[in-house]
Amino acid sequence: MTSRSRLLAATAALAVTGIALAGCSGGGGSSSKGGSDDDKLVVAVGTPPVSLDTLKAATGVPGTWFETPAYAGILTRDADGKIQAGLAEKWEYVGDANTDFEFTLRDKLTFADGTPLDAKAAAASLDYFTKTTTGPSRAYFAPMTFTAKDDLTVHITSAVPNPIIPDLLTVGLLGGAPISPAGIADESARAGDTYGAGQYVLDPKKTVSGDHYVYVPNKKYWDQKAVTYSEIDVRVIPNAQQQVQALKSGEVDAIVGDPSIGGTVSGNGLEEIHQPSTVYNFYLMDRGGKVVPALANEKVRQALNFAVDREAIAKAALGDYGKATDQTALDAGEAAGYDPKLEKEYTYDPAKAKALLKEAGFADGFTLPATYLGFSPTDSKIAQAVASQLAEVGVTMQLKSEPDFGTWVNDLVANTYGATLLTGGGSQMYIDAQFAFTQNAVMNQFGVANSDIDAAFQKLASAAPDEIGSAAQGVSSVIVKQALSLPIATSDSIIIYNSKKVKPYYLGSTGELAPIESWPQK
Repeated sequence: MTSRSRLLAATAALAVTGIALAGCSGGGGSSSKGGSDDDKLVVAVGTPPVSLDTLKAATGVPGTWFETPAYAGILTRDADGKIQAGLAEKWEYVGDANTDFEFTLRDKLTFADGTPLDAKAAAASLDYFTKTTTGPSRAYFAPMTFTAKDDLTVHITSAVPNPIIPDLLTVGLLGGAPISPAGIADESARAGDTYGAGQYVLDPKKTVSGDHYVYVPNKKYWDQKAVTYSEIDVRVIPNAQQQVQALKSGEVDAIVGDPSIGGTVSGNGLEEIHQPSTVYNFYLMDRGGKVVPALANEKVRQALNFAVDREAIAKAALGDYGKATDQTALDAGEAAGYDPKLEKEYTYDPAKAKALLKEAGFADGFTLPATYLGFSPTDSKIAQAVASQLAEVGVTMQLKSEPDFGTWVNDLVANTYGATLLTGGGSQMYIDAQFAFTQNAVMNQFGVANSDIDAAFQKLASAAPDEIGSAAQGVSSVIVKQALSLPIATSDSIIIYNSKKVKPYYLGSTGELAPIESWPQK
């Protein structure tokens, strides 16, 4: 895959343009509940979906609110974030090399259209997703092959060691959510209808493309007791303040907040939850020094980290919804690679930054061209604050504000910028490393090799379950100590909701919000 296509795939999760949705029906369900407004769930999002097709759809909240009601995961997570049974009731690695894995489906499963969901259908869906998806999770499935071992058991073979195959089979990255044979056969129809085995199906008659998407219970779902809503309505309300008003008036039950409205919405049962879910980070992509020779020097990269007052920036840009950090990993479970000892690596020290620059031969500073997403107020605040502080130690960060994702991608893949600000990080260092720091990572646009990263990553990839935590921290240690990046602050996801109707929740410390269809009614 080319540099450009890799980055386009990675940023599919961030795309904000909608597409026209087809009107044909691929589901087989209709509402099995009489229902009233009291047992309906209505949520609001800011943009229409990139696509209802799981091969093209956005991952992350709220993007998956359009998919998870209709697509069930082979495995799931419980409230503590631990892997549990889903469509599969048994799963395990075969051998100790992290390359072979098997899961066994429940008996007599069907898709919403009544087609049997057996091992052959599950393997076909996984294979199709792996070979065809343009979504952001493509790279994590690419080295795998899938074989129906018997009627209910699928054997997965990975060309490289992979310690997180169970995580990939949950619904969050969409590949682990089987698509029916009818859906596989009709790519155009998948854009505007659902072809899964989830609790709900899209109701095309109640849905208006670009405005609202209505899901009704799937009568063929294997666990009817889990289907608690008579209807799930995902409404597109572009303006944040309009979303707030809809929440206050009772028109919607939950919205995704941001620091500008966090803490300002209360009364009449309105509450919020928030939890760290990502890291604001300047990716120092040109670590080989092709455009910015100074970035090839480890002492220079360390100097940049000492030059930034993360505490001040986090407070100004994120308030109570962010926290300064020296590392790209979140404190989100052992697999994330977070190491509290690394938080003391780069205490704000401009004098030390200047000394390191002098030792590296850049006493007079240097110029660092960088991009950021200018349509985001928070990104703008952080980018400009970092540039201002770097200027105090002699580094001129030439910022370019990108008006949209397309322009950002085009400039980035041109390899004319040494760094870019973007939110990243998550609950799995195995994924994060492949996003930014291994040689073929999507955010390693210059393809810079690093033998220490390779060694640490291979140790993580081959780690036994009780070794994943320390191995993930090993990758974090290389990233931080060699200053391969310039992390600034963690950022919380924020959900504001009507506590009289519904109770959203996070999955343990993962930073991942539970799928909307699993939220308990109040």
